[in-house]
This record gives sequence, structure tokens and C-alpha cells, in this order.
Amino acid sequence: GRNRRIVAMAEARQVVMPQESGDESSDAESSGSKVASDWKVPYGPIGIVLGIELCERMSYYTLAGSQKTYLNKQLGFAPASAASMNSVFSMLCYMWCLPGGLMADAIGRYKVIVMFSSIYAVGVVLSAIAVHADAQVQLKGLFLFGTLALIPFGTGGIKPNISNFGADQIGDETEVQKDAQKKFFSFFYMSINVGVMVAFGYLVNVTTHGEPSLGIAIDEGYFAAYLVAAILMIGCLAAFIAATRCYKIVPGGGLDGFLTMVRAVVHSAASGGGWRAHVCIIGWIVMPIFFVVTFAAALQSEPSAGVADAAVANATNATNVTGRLLSDAHVFPNDFEKVCGPSIERKDRRRLEDFATLEWDSADDAWRKEAPAPLAHERRLHGGGGGAGKVGEILTQLALLLGLVSCTCLVLAHTNNRWLTLPKDVSKAPPFSIEDVRAGFATVPIIVVVNICFSMAYNAMNNAFPSQACQMNTQFRGSQLNGAFFNLADALAVVFLTPLFESCLYPAIGWMKGSHVRLGQKLVAGMIIASLSNAVAAWMEIKRRNAPLICEAGFSECAPNGIHMRDMSAFWMFVPFFLMGAAEILVNPCMYYFCYTAAPVKVRSLIQAFNLFFNGSVSNAFTAVAMKATFPNDLDTGHMEYYYFINCTCGLIGVILYFVLTRCGNNAQDIKEKIRDEELDPTEHDYSQHRHEDLLSEDTE
Repeated sequence: GRNRRIVAMAEARQVVMPQESGDESSDAESSGSKVASDWKVPYGPIGIVLGIELCERMSYYTLAGSQKTYLNKQLGFAPASAASMNSVFSMLCYMWCLPGGLMADAIGRYKVIVMFSSIYAVGVVLSAIAVHADAQVQLKGLFLFGTLALIPFGTGGIKPNISNFGADQIGDETEVQKDAQKKFFSFFYMSINVGVMVAFGYLVNVTTHGEPSLGIAIDEGYFAAYLVAAILMIGCLAAFIAATRCYKIVPGGGLDGFLTMVRAVVHSAASGGGWRAHVCIIGWIVMPIFFVVTFAAALQSEPSAGVADAAVANATNATNVTGRLLSDAHVFPNDFEKVCGPSIERKDRRRLEDFATLEWDSADDAWRKEAPAPLAHERRLHGGGGGAGKVGEILTQLALLLGLVSCTCLVLAHTNNRWLTLPKDVSKAPPFSIEDVRAGFATVPIIVVVNICFSMAYNAMNNAFPSQACQMNTQFRGSQLNGAFFNLADALAVVFLTPLFESCLYPAIGWMKGSHVRLGQKLVAGMIIASLSNAVAAWMEIKRRNAPLICEAGFSECAPNGIHMRDMSAFWMFVPFFLMGAAEILVNPCMYYFCYTAAPVKVRSLIQAFNLFFNGSVSNAFTAVAMKATFPNDLDTGHMEYYYFINCTCGLIGVILYFVLTRCGNNAQDIKEKIRDEELDPTEHDYSQHRHEDLLSEDTE
């Protein structure tokens, strides 16, 4: 023990008094400089990885960005139900990251990426077939199987491994390579958003409007866009395999790391590891229960039971209104819509006239193919609709409670991991040491807090922002834009601000304060800006709701049936979208880099998967619960700003908790020292002198 302290004191003195370093350190530095000078950025493999991620994300966001509208407008799901299903889709995509990351650590990232990408491609192809205009309702099951089973499963194998695979091509042996990795993760995230730009800026719009210039009718819009997504996915898979010989392929290391971590938790809890051990067990056990309950709550909302009745009622009224206007059969979705009167658009009037001639001699489902979607039907403000009732409300509240318990337990248990031990029968030099175990678990509190608090605010961009835009004035050059189009502002922010931040902003701030911009500083700034984005959206929602209806423009093409737009330009939504893009740059790439560098090598994919799991799956579970409670089916009579206020609060709480995790007591002490003191701590605190004094005091005692 004394020898260890002497060595540590010597290291501390070198930090505090660098002038005492001798020829040996100079030789080491010159050797390191030689290695750094010989190293070159592998632009070829990195370019392939970035290009593949771009295509895969383009495919993913085409489906994710149009899924809510498709479920609501084409398959008859209630608006809140469609929004919840969309959140469940994202949640499943990230949930499968855990087995995908675990498998990659065992057999290697390359093999897992190829296998899971193949499954993903099959899922996109099936989804494209299912949305063909002639068989949408009949193939509803195929659509749900593709989007809720195959695509999430495939995403789980790609998402936690493709970024790490790119970082493997760079390596981390020198400081130059580590700096290159930081930039790689930023540009990796930028490539994601280039794909988002194409998806939301064009393909999602094609789903609801078709592409007349290419001969694609509105009814074939979903099929055309999803077909492009399928081709992109197949193409990127083929490109990745074709470039195999260019890669540095890191082989898998088996399951030693994961199994040792599990064994350490079980052994510590069984051998008196203290209250943290028991709290840890509770947190990990409650987590899967939380997901089961969340899924059950989200799926309580079946497709609206009123769809068939409304269609039949429309047909009956249309048949019996000889000599009267078809508009007499109109039902208003809310009192505000009465201002515009029973205006039935020309295409809906023609469909009703055709529909009135149908004969109803059998009880089969033939009406589903020919019947128009009901022009309007009664909708509930809160909850998912369908038959959820009190059961859905109870499950929603239970899911929230379980999620809070699980996450709180995991954070409390792993802020200090000294209670973790291994059985005595483990060799003195195991392939995965107790220090590795503690370092792996030490990443958990930051992963949980940052991802949940930031992603709660971020998730508003996926559902709430587009829904709000759909009920604003989306008219542009004689047609209406899809609400998801405005995600383009977020992608533009990421694409244009990333090189600006990396080449100008970060160096300028570093020059002014005399040190580099730390990861912790970026994370705190990102959570604050995400909260600001939601606050701006809340203010706009209040202004939108008070704006007059645009009756002459007809119904909104992406809002729930029978809803007119409000006289407030939807382009104002570019502001909260753009702010969220700036926040993303500061948070998500930094978390990728943190997980890659802080995790022990043998569990890098698993820790990255855990990061993505909380980033998307757990945060989306909380979002689904929050939306069930506060997201209205009818924005004109509800208060969606309450949902935004919840997100603002989460972001600000995240800032406070981050300071607690990185600045209080012995929290995060098991994270690698250089990362903990020089990256995670958002303050400009010099730890070297304190470590030197602590070691001197310990030696004196």
C-alpha cells in the first residue's frame, strides 16, 4: 500500500511541478509524438460509416416521421393513440439496443451490424408492401409487424455499434486520435441529420401529398416514400459489406465483461454490500416491469371504435338526404369549427356521393376498402381513446411510478461503486477486473440523468412540434406542408452548426478561457437550450390557439379529421426546432464519446447500448406516460403547453442533478480520472493540487 501511495505522490508531483520531469518523460513524449505524427485519419472507412449511417437514418426517419399520421388518417387510430404508438415504436428501437450491444461485445461489431441490418431491410420492405393504397387496411397487421417488430429489432443491432465501429477505425492510443474521435462523433451525428433533412424535407411530405411531377398520386404517397426507404436500406447494407476489406475489425471478446458485472452485483448483494446493493437490485428488477406496464398502457388505446359507426352513419345520412345538402350530415369535432360551418371539401363530397350508392347486404368488412375516413367524430381530450378508460389511467400512473423508482435506485446505487466486490475464488488477475466492473457501472448515473432529462425535452420534437405545426398555417405555394416537414429546421441546425461549433465556437471559447471546452459544459448548455426550445413552443401554442381559423383553406391535411388550420404561420415552428438542433449538438455526440472512452474495452458496445437505451427507450417510455396524461387529442380545446412545461422542468432538473453527480462528495470517483476531472466537471476546478495534498495527508497518517 505504501509503494502505491509513493507512486501516486510522484505522479501528483509531476502534475503540480512539471519542471522536475527528467529525460525519461521527454523520451516518452518524443515517442508519443512520433506515433502521433505517423498516424493518419482513415478517411475511407470513416466516410463509408458516415454514408451508411446517413442512408439508414434517412430510411428510419421516413417511417418514424409519417407513422403517426398514417395510423391516424389511414388506419383510424385516435390521435393520442397514434402519438403513443409512435413513441412505442421509438422506444422499441432503442430497447433492442441492449441485446445488440451485448452480442457485439461477444462476437464483434462487424458481424452484428451485417446481421441486424438484414433484418431491418426485410422490415422496411414489408412495411412498404403494407402501405400500398389498394390494401392498407387489410395489411394493417403486416405494417405493425414490420414497424413494431422487425425494424426495431434491426435498429437495435445497428444503433449501438455503428458509431463505435467508426471510432474503432480511428483508435485511441494517442491524444491526437482521441481528439479525432471527438470530432468523429460530432460529424457522425451530423450525418444522421443530413438523412433527417432528406426524410423530413422531402420523403415525409411525399407520404401525404404524393409527387405529381413524377406521376405519384396522393393515394400512392406512402408506398412511394417507403419504397425509397427500402431501396436505401438495401443499398447501404450492400455498400457496407462491399467495403469489408477496408475496415479495422475488432474481434469480439466474449461475454466475460457482462457476466463479471452481473456476478459482482449478485455477490455483493448476497454478502452484505450495504444499502446500495439492495437499492441496485431493486432498480434493475423494476426496469423490465416498468416497460411491460408502459407497453400495456400505450396499447390500451385500440383503433377508434367510432370509426366504423361514423362511416356507416355518414353512408346512411348520405343515402337519406335526397334533395338536401350532404353537409347536413357533418358533425363538428369541436365548437370552434362551427365558425367555418359544415364545409366539406370537394374530394370528400365526391367520396360521400359514391359511398351513398354502396349496398350493405352483408356484415363483412367490405366497407373498409371503399368507405372514406369519417369527416369527424367525437374525440376525447385526454388519454388514448378506444376503450382505455380507468384501466389505461391506472396503468399510466403505475408506469410513471415504476419508472421513477427504477431510475432513482440506479442513480443512488451507482454514484459510488466501492460496495461492488468479486467472489474470492476469482483469480487475482481476471480478464475483467473489479476496477473494470466499477468503471462500467460508474457511467450509469450520468447516462440515466442526462438522457432522461434531455430526451424528455427532445422528444417533443418527434410528436408535439409536428402536431402543433399541422394546426398552424402550413400553406406553401398552393399546397399544404406536412407538419413533420418542419423537422427540417432541426436537421439544418445540426448540419450547419456542427462544423461551425467544431472549427470556430469551441476553439474561440477555449482561447478566451484558457482551456478546452469540457464535455460537462456542453451537456449543461444543451439541457438548458432544450428547455428553452420547449418554452418557446409552449408560448407559440398559446398564441396559435388564440388565432382565428382559416376557413377558406379547407381542412388541415395532417391534423385530425375535420380540423382547420389557424392563422399563424407554421414556419414559426422553425424556432423551437432550430434551438433543439443546437441542443442536440451539445449533448448527444458528447454522450457517445463519453460512453466510448469511459467504458472498459470489453463492454464498450454494451455501455453504448445502455446509453442509447436510456436516450430513446426509457425517455420515450416517460414521454408516452406524459403524453397520455397531458397531450390532448384536440389541440384547440386542450392545453398542450402543459406537456411542454413538464419537459422544461425536466431539463432544468437535469442541470441540477448533473452538478450533484459530478461535484458532490465521492460521486463518479470510479470513472477514469482524466475523463472525470478534465471532461465531466463543468467548472474550471484544478484537481491536481488537491490530489497531491490528499496523498500527503494520507501518507502522514
